[in-house]
Amino acid sequence: MGASGIGMAIFAVYLVAIVVLGLIASRYQETGADFWVAGRRFGLGVMIMANMAAIMHGGAILSGVAFAANFGGVAILPYISFVCGSAVVFYLFAKKLRQSGGFTIPDYMGDRFDSRGLRAWSALVVAVSSIVYLIAQLRGMAFILERLLGLEFFTCLVVGTIIFVAYVAMGGLLAVVWTNIAQFLFMWVGLLILVPFVYEAAGGWFTVLEKVEAIAPGWTSPTGMAWSTSYMISWYLIWFVAYSTRIELVTKMYAARNHRVARMSVPITIGLVMVFLLYGNFYLGAAARVLVWDQIASPDQAFPLMVNQLLTPALAALALTGIASAAMSTTDSLLLMSGSAIAHDLVRRCHDEPKGIQRDEREYLKISRLAIIVVGVIAFLCSIPDLALILRIVSYAIAIVGAAFFFPLLVGMTSRRVSREAALASSIGGTIATGIWIAGALRGAGWAQGFHPGIVGLAVAGTLMLVVSFFTRPVQQAAIDKYFPETT
Repeated sequence: MGASGIGMAIFAVYLVAIVVLGLIASRYQETGADFWVAGRRFGLGVMIMANMAAIMHGGAILSGVAFAANFGGVAILPYISFVCGSAVVFYLFAKKLRQSGGFTIPDYMGDRFDSRGLRAWSALVVAVSSIVYLIAQLRGMAFILERLLGLEFFTCLVVGTIIFVAYVAMGGLLAVVWTNIAQFLFMWVGLLILVPFVYEAAGGWFTVLEKVEAIAPGWTSPTGMAWSTSYMISWYLIWFVAYSTRIELVTKMYAARNHRVARMSVPITIGLVMVFLLYGNFYLGAAARVLVWDQIASPDQAFPLMVNQLLTPALAALALTGIASAAMSTTDSLLLMSGSAIAHDLVRRCHDEPKGIQRDEREYLKISRLAIIVVGVIAFLCSIPDLALILRIVSYAIAIVGAAFFFPLLVGMTSRRVSREAALASSIGGTIATGIWIAGALRGAGWAQGFHPGIVGLAVAGTLMLVVSFFTRPVQQAAIDKYFPETT
């Protein structure tokens, strides 16, 4: 059996397992709570697995290696951003989100600030940012399948999109988390298989660093080979905001059995992900620069090529299947969030309830599934053109989310004083500023090169939150009490 045949056989086994899990989970979907937050019944072990799968996605591996190999030392310090951002989720968000009884980030925005307009705007941001994020994940998935199955990129893109959409639409969060656990195990098998082969070809930690510095002077410096200090600092700040507002992580807090499980899952996740980042991005990125850099047309091809060169066909197929599964583990969460934002927040809370319209729960499930399909198709169409580094696309998506939600979440969770108008101004103004800066960066405009677009958006969002709060009144006490009860 040839390499592509072995790849197809291993991927087929994995695919059957994923589809079976989706079909089983679909039998338990009776209400919106079942579909969107899996009945709020996840224990600590499941929450940790779900959190890690949401963070350690295919882009984090595929483009994490590419990004580290391409730019160098700048890839090191997002570890600090990850720890600090996750600590914000642990100390400030997890308990209150779980106790609020909501389903989505737009739920929080609408309830905390007593605003249907803010709820609708937030749902739109979730849908748009998820599409941008999905573009990166689908392209990463297609790159892996291209190597694994020996098929054309476009065919792999079609296959990956159909898989994602099918099992998420069938089983909701329950299917997402069950498949996330399977994907998590596949991913680590794929990464650990590489260890002895990379060590033999490139050497250990310090040997690899010496080799990569000799090949690419400046690689091991704090700023790497291409970035200014100001842009580097802005990159770290963006990732801090990203991890503290990461919607696929934050919204999983709603699915925990109780607020204690929600909180305790976060620090354990932090420790385990740190191990992944040090090996799965930094070490493998340096090794890729040493071993395969002169053989690739795009940085995102570095990891798949290294796998194919170092491993036997069977082991390469197993490793690539593991990384393909990692791409699925985040993409499915994004699809589900888009479906819940449209069905629960836009249709039910912003349209039906104000007009007194009552629908059966199964109708909302149908709407959510249809929205998942539509979002998946849009992301697929946008994934066809050749784009920049996958991780850069991801950074634009998280910049949009950070500008829209960081200050309303941070200030809304810690202060009773913030007003509806301040939250609206912060979220909308920050998002628009980020969008303008992203457009400038994509066009290569000089004024957009000094800072990451998210920094500009955050500056605008924070300023508007502060200024508008001085001239407006807090929301009604009933909305405040939901997040600031007498006993917490």
